[in-house]
Amino acid sequence: MKKGRGLKFGIIGLGKMGNFHAKKLMEIPGAKPYAVFDVREEQLNKAAQEYGAKTFTNYNDLLKEVDAVIVTAPTEKHFEIASATLAAGKPTLVEKPLAKTSADAEKLVALAKEKNTILSAGHIERFNPAFQGILKLIRKERVLGIDIKRTSPFPERITDANVVQDMMIHDLDIALNLLPLDEIESLTAKGKKVKSKVFDIAIAKLYFKSGIITKIEANRVSDSTQRKIVVSTEKGVVEADLLKKTIIVRDFQHPSPSVHHIKVYDQLEAELTDFVKAIKNNLSPTVTGEDGLAAVKLAEEVEKACS
Repeated sequence: MKKGRGLKFGIIGLGKMGNFHAKKLMEIPGAKPYAVFDVREEQLNKAAQEYGAKTFTNYNDLLKEVDAVIVTAPTEKHFEIASATLAAGKPTLVEKPLAKTSADAEKLVALAKEKNTILSAGHIERFNPAFQGILKLIRKERVLGIDIKRTSPFPERITDANVVQDMMIHDLDIALNLLPLDEIESLTAKGKKVKSKVFDIAIAKLYFKSGIITKIEANRVSDSTQRKIVVSTEKGVVEADLLKKTIIVRDFQHPSPSVHHIKVYDQLEAELTDFVKAIKNNLSPTVTGEDGLAAVKLAEEVEKACS
């Protein structure tokens, strides 16, 4: 693929996230939302007007027209669609989770390797400036413990996905990325059904071989919205607010907390820019298919422990 040529992107699924991706691609040099697929005619008509995109009612026809694909269809369709995009040799970004099951995710990773094409999972919090900031701050520190909390009011949309699949999977990926060289020895978890037939609250504790314990809480029936990471080290406590994009550092030697200033940027733009760069330069994306697989596997273990 020639570096100087703009990439023609296909977007499969024009829900909320699909439109977010299309709008952001309009702003990224060297890429454009060239073609879109959806089963709803009104969404296709809107995309044609708003993005100037070609519309398709069969995504296999779309694949003949594009250089790369973003899959933003419902989770249960991820495996079916990504199998087709990868089989066609198209670099593919799949919104989280990579697939409904780890067995399907494994097949997608294997297919990407077989076709020698790029597969990336859309774990957007990896590109959050507050998360990137906390990574830098703890890089040379000895981590003692991690606490991650993600809460929100109950979603208006009716969904069969439990809170582990819907919300916690972001933070399972974060935990694996905060401790990339450590291995999980065991885990415990508990879940609670409140407003749906599946878990709306889940709390998991991951016990790493190094002795580090990570507690992750996901709650979608809360009165407030939070996304926070607290890392305890030998020197102090570092707290990142993923919503406010702020970091507070509490040094044990200095009781007064200090604000760590970080450069704020659009994380979806960062994710897409990273994907475009990977395609044009034949690089591995920041979030690989293997990363997506690891998150799905760990989510399944948490779900099993909750039930």
